[in-house]
Amino acid sequence: MNTWNIQWKNPWKKTIALGSAAFLLGGSAVYAASPVTQTGGSANVESVQDAPMPLPLTEEEISAQQLADAEYMALLWMRTSAEYRALCYQGYNAALMAIDRAQADPAARSGKPLAIVLDCDETVTDNTRAMAASVADGNGRFNALWWRATVHEGRSEALPGAVEFLNEVARRGVAIFYVSNRWSEVNYEPTIENLKALGFPSVDAEHVLLMEDRKMSDKQPRFDRITEDYDVVVYMGDNAGDLPLGTKGMNRAARNAAIDAAQEEFGTQYIVFPNPAYGSWVSALAKDYMTMSPEAREEFYAKTLTE
Repeated sequence: MNTWNIQWKNPWKKTIALGSAAFLLGGSAVYAASPVTQTGGSANVESVQDAPMPLPLTEEEISAQQLADAEYMALLWMRTSAEYRALCYQGYNAALMAIDRAQADPAARSGKPLAIVLDCDETVTDNTRAMAASVADGNGRFNALWWRATVHEGRSEALPGAVEFLNEVARRGVAIFYVSNRWSEVNYEPTIENLKALGFPSVDAEHVLLMEDRKMSDKQPRFDRITEDYDVVVYMGDNAGDLPLGTKGMNRAARNAAIDAAQEEFGTQYIVFPNPAYGSWVSALAKDYMTMSPEAREEFYAKTLTE
């Protein structure tokens, strides 16, 4: 029988006794006595021997640890979990089924050539390896260094099933448009080279539409250019802004309302990929979230998670 004497030092000033196992969750500091094995009677019994407590972390250290641990858990899930892979396959399969329906009933469409519109990063390309390295180096996911290095050096990888999916779309004669907010001025050539090296089809100036103006990240104008000549079957992305729902600049409540209003389109016309690591959802948490002090963030977490 494993007997553990564990206390969880919660950032919200609560101490909770735990039993059976120890986990590090959400940046909380877990203190556990060291187990030793003793022999008693005919069976070996593990018991706990008190060990000196480590020095308590400072508030700054706790905050940094919380952020790093939260980032690690999100990235671990994206990089290792079967569930994440399954959701990628599910998204691509849903898109192919939408194409099947569109091609089976051309009379119900506009008569324009069919197309799909998709984001690149964390939709068909995978940047989590670089994000993980940035977290390990202490920079975190919100530091732009990992992004610059990955995109400028063309080190993005392909998500599970992405290459096969896009080549099947191309085989069916459906146009593919990559609409990404990578900045065209510095990222266009590396992006083209990277996508081609990964084996993606339709990688050229007509089909890869990056952000031209850093002050204009709204994708709607690019969507409008595409729909002038094409009938878009599905929009795909990991961010609400990857869909033509007008969520750019909206706060959390408005973004959620926009999604709720379009609920019947998800899984058919709109396909969303999970991304707990970064995205507009983070800055939409609160107006000043990105500049909150560690103490203010802890208070915000406690309040928001129990609303």
